[in-house]
Amino acid sequence: MRFVIAVVVSIVMFGMVSAQQQVPNGGLETWTLVPGSGTFKDYEEPNDGWTSGNGVIHVAPGTDPVCEKTTEAHSGQFAAKLTTRSIFGQIASGSMFLGVFKLNLANPVSSARRGIPFAGSVPSHFRGFYRYQPVGTDSGAVYAMFTRWNGNARVVIHEARISIKSATTNWTEFDVIIPLFDEAPDSMSVVAASSADGENFKGSVGSTLWVDDLSFSWSTSDVHESATPVAIIVSGTTATIPNAERVRSVQAVDLTGRSLNLGQVSSDGKVDLSQCRGGMWFLAARDLNGALVARSLGFYIH
Repeated sequence: MRFVIAVVVSIVMFGMVSAQQQVPNGGLETWTLVPGSGTFKDYEEPNDGWTSGNGVIHVAPGTDPVCEKTTEAHSGQFAAKLTTRSIFGQIASGSMFLGVFKLNLANPVSSARRGIPFAGSVPSHFRGFYRYQPVGTDSGAVYAMFTRWNGNARVVIHEARISIKSATTNWTEFDVIIPLFDEAPDSMSVVAASSADGENFKGSVGSTLWVDDLSFSWSTSDVHESATPVAIIVSGTTATIPNAERVRSVQAVDLTGRSLNLGQVSSDGKVDLSQCRGGMWFLAARDLNGALVARSLGFYIH
């Protein structure tokens, strides 16, 4: 019975490792209330990995949220409404992104940490809908950002971005083509901002961006996946990957979704698995274009 369960779980995880990883809560239908107290206002955050600059309003009495749930949706019940405000005399762009916001008053630029683990096949399109009401010459932005850790720093591989410079009273669709990458990403974020240069505290108070129905899509004509990925053999704390000359990166993913970038493959196809401790792990090897070329059954290292 244990063997059967392991095989079933392995088959499921094969799908997870090579699956099409969609924008989580892209329809912005589910939100969580973060209560304030006294003169600090309540605010809501979209669920499933999304965050915003709203955290700052709990140190700025009476300040309104920069990201709000709205019923002015393109579809479904809700969308996100992002508004540029002045907080402590500084421009605060209305923004939301996949990642973590941890307020750092000493170094505000470092407060936003963008990115969630990305182990799926590279999408070919980034799509969504927006409305925009700028103030003055302000402009907004919506983009998907793919990155990877190179051993020393996080490097942006590609941004699928739209710049929004004109007012739009009706919902407007965008569709940005995502090219094949020279490197396989290990993280991804989607970002929307009512003031595109808000990171540098530039923008116009009152500029407002609505976003909804953010998604990735995959074209059947794109060659992002290998048709027949081969098996990775695991023995002890070492994995052996056939056709190692095709492999650019190896990623380990456990049952909780935690991922590790195992780096380059040696010339003989060996990969050190000593980082993969605790729980069941699965391996995915990808080529220069991010296509899955090899994968493993689930394994434990004690």
